[in-house]
Amino acid sequence: MQEFIDYLQDKLQLSALQTEMLKTRIVAQHFKKGEIRVNSAEFEGQLFYIRQGCCRSFYLKDGKDITFSFALEGDLLVSIRSKATQKDYPEIIEFLEDTEAFSLKLPPIDKAGKNFPQITRFALNILYRYNIFLEERIINLQCKTAKERYEWLLSKHPKLLQRAPLGHIASFLGITPETLSRIRADKKKNL
Repeated sequence: MQEFIDYLQDKLQLSALQTEMLKTRIVAQHFKKGEIRVNSAEFEGQLFYIRQGCCRSFYLKDGKDITFSFALEGDLLVSIRSKATQKDYPEIIEFLEDTEAFSLKLPPIDKAGKNFPQITRFALNILYRYNIFLEERIINLQCKTAKERYEWLLSKHPKLLQRAPLGHIASFLGITPETLSRIRADKKKNL
């Protein structure tokens, strides 16, 4: 838990009293490899810090599995979209490995400012980082070649190829598994 407390302390600059209050709200979570959560109430308003393991966020469209994001050690898993709307494409979380995480139930931003004014700043920081991720993802999907998208993903998560099925990675990149195999073969050939 101390790893998550240190992460929060770094981001929020909490007082000792605030840190102690947060400690009482943090819950250790364990998820088994292959475990799936669909719009689970436990994910609503929760911030998850991945201590160990790997998971992905995906949705289904016409029976097709479309990976939206991955979270590995040191990453935050938060479902901003499900908080805003639950209409189309419900988010599904799949744990690709046995995963240890710490969760923190976040108060609504309008109420957080009373006891934790830093929470508002932290929430805005999360939204800012999420926006950067979305912008990069859109630019990659619309403007980059499949090879450039692959290289971008490797720069973000260099060990992901050993931890996630290639079909999930191809889906995330917006390419077919066959295209991903060709890119990887070309990369090996050029080494």
